[in-house]
Amino acid sequence: MVAKSLKNAAKVVTVADTENDTSKHLSRPERTLTWQRKQIFLLFALIAVVYVGIGICEYIFHAPGIRYYPHFIYLADGWLHGHMYLNAIPSALDDYTFYHGHWYVAFPPLPGILLLPLVAVFHLDHQNFISLFFFIALGVINVGLMLLVLLRLVRNYGIDLSLTAISWVVLFFALGTETLYVTMQGSVWFQAHVVATTFLLLYIYETFGKRRSWLAGIFLGLAAFSRITTLLAFPFYILLTMTGEDKRPRVLLKQIIVFGLVVGLFGGGMLLYNLARFGSPLDFGYATMNVNVHAASDLDSYGQFSLHFLPTNLYYMWVQPPILVGRFPYLTFTPLGTGIFWTMPALLFAVLAFRRREQRLLALALLAGCVLPIAFLLLYFNTGWVQFGNRFSLDYLPFAFLLAVLGMRFRQGWLEKFLIGSSIAINLWGYVVFAYFPFAIKAAFLK
Repeated sequence: MVAKSLKNAAKVVTVADTENDTSKHLSRPERTLTWQRKQIFLLFALIAVVYVGIGICEYIFHAPGIRYYPHFIYLADGWLHGHMYLNAIPSALDDYTFYHGHWYVAFPPLPGILLLPLVAVFHLDHQNFISLFFFIALGVINVGLMLLVLLRLVRNYGIDLSLTAISWVVLFFALGTETLYVTMQGSVWFQAHVVATTFLLLYIYETFGKRRSWLAGIFLGLAAFSRITTLLAFPFYILLTMTGEDKRPRVLLKQIIVFGLVVGLFGGGMLLYNLARFGSPLDFGYATMNVNVHAASDLDSYGQFSLHFLPTNLYYMWVQPPILVGRFPYLTFTPLGTGIFWTMPALLFAVLAFRRREQRLLALALLAGCVLPIAFLLLYFNTGWVQFGNRFSLDYLPFAFLLAVLGMRFRQGWLEKFLIGSSIAINLWGYVVFAYFPFAIKAAFLK
């Protein structure tokens, strides 16, 4: 779908630029439809090459010295042997759940479902390669999906983004957000974020387009089958539907009911999955999970969600700055998390998303996609543990990212380019520090 849609992507930009002929650059002969199509493909190809190149370096220089946490490979292997618990027991049991004599993967199952064909062929062989490159490929698809979302934003909402502006913001998404670091990790927690992002982008793409309630519900439900937090992005669809062109009460009610039923089916499916594994629909497997000793104490004392965790999560999600250390690489980060405006400074434009009257309803819907997931995460029993930035931000990042796009000038100036460039620089640096300078992470943690 991504490749087919990209072939027509330049047409969308051409139409928008013709209707809003406000830039002298867009009237030059070289800005033909053919050239624009080539530029879009070149941009996408460049990002794909960067992702694969980083992945190859990761695999050659980093992966041999570590073992990724391949929970979803073991989960798929257990299913292929006819049961929901693990058939083979991994050497490292971090974040597995022990229940009635068996080890389980408590996390929502969609990444394991996607890995089933590969595990059926390779079984438990080539775990590092599969864990890394399958999700890097999905990360590249996510960049293409964000490009399609932006082009649909131009076409259907009159957002006057030029091809150059779209190129800048796609680079921001691919290389200047937590998307980059998370995509390159190849371990269970990050894999779930990559898959959830895929279906969140499909959910947004459908909502920006035909807005078929059943299909939008399926996409959101699938995102939740990877990261349950994303289910709380349901107000985005409801608000855009209610403020759409067709405001007939019967039509609106039908759309919202169908959407709610489909999303509810996925929620019910997760509860049935819990019942089949742990004997209770409300047992997600965290109570008996083999979590890190630092997190286990709080989990036992306060449960999975509590106001007790609010100050800590607020600090590491929004405030915690990078840390200076006395030797190379000098600028490092605490593994508990770094504030999102430090790691993604161009997201600051999100605060300006409401400045244009004609896009305020759209901005409100995007904000609604962020609010409940953020509130949910602020009450969670840990901050995301070992990570660059704040990996939980992926649960609402597509909406926050689009808010930032709305807050930027459509013909981007030096400030937009500076903050996007800064975002790219710090995310590349953050990945390098976490991948190749673990002593700097330890030093930051001890500060």
